[in-house]
Amino acid sequence: MHKRSECQPQAAAQPKPGQRKPGGQPGHVGKTRQGFGRIDRYEVVQPTVCQHCGSQEFSEIPRQTRHHTIAELMQPAIEVVAYEQQKCCCRRCGEPTWGELPPEVIGGQSLGVGLQSLVMWLGNYGHMSDEKQQEFLLELGGITVGVGTLQQTNARAAASVKPTVEALGDWIKHHNYGQVDETPWLVNGVKEWMWVVCGVGFCLFHAADTRSRAELVTLLGERFAGVLVSDDFSVYNGYAVKAQQQCLAHLRRHFQAATLPKGGQAQTGS
Repeated sequence: MHKRSECQPQAAAQPKPGQRKPGGQPGHVGKTRQGFGRIDRYEVVQPTVCQHCGSQEFSEIPRQTRHHTIAELMQPAIEVVAYEQQKCCCRRCGEPTWGELPPEVIGGQSLGVGLQSLVMWLGNYGHMSDEKQQEFLLELGGITVGVGTLQQTNARAAASVKPTVEALGDWIKHHNYGQVDETPWLVNGVKEWMWVVCGVGFCLFHAADTRSRAELVTLLGERFAGVLVSDDFSVYNGYAVKAQQQCLAHLRRHFQAATLPKGGQAQTGS
């Protein structure tokens, strides 16, 4: 029996009938090939050795040009900057004054504002653990950041946005529209629930221990004077609202199920 070599490429799995192939479809215009929206550095590449005769002498004016644009990591990708603050005496009044740090540098903190933003994105949106963030920063920028620093950074950022989040929560209670949903959320292996209220221009997340009506009341109040959009979970049924719109995909699913008997064949007749 012929044995396939490990280096021999295997045939790609064929999609099932009606299923699209992964990746760009025929006729799709790639977004990356349209450019990145900016050029940070422009390099002119001139020939050094003639490919035909080996000469190193070329005309000053190019006969033709072509362009090739790439996006690349900087080396190093993370810059470590040491700021020396100096205290100098004023020549007019004689009083000493410290030089001010730039806005992106926070005294007493070892990470700049931009790097703190990246860490927050990795941990909260990218769902990366502190240990994986450590590895990422070491591989990307060659710096070692302690777990305690990452946790303190997260705590400070959470405290800084807390007033804004609370103000958004109060505003939503009086808004005229809101889409609400909840989904399981594991925290240290314990099943909790992540609630969300969203609409045009806003999105509020609410971490909770339960999936009960009490959490809905916490988000929208005892009654909601707007239009509530949700699935058909029992918590939303009977809740006092101005109007309620259930998810059309869920309704369609129920209508389809209603047309099928227990045997799985569609019912016929009027």
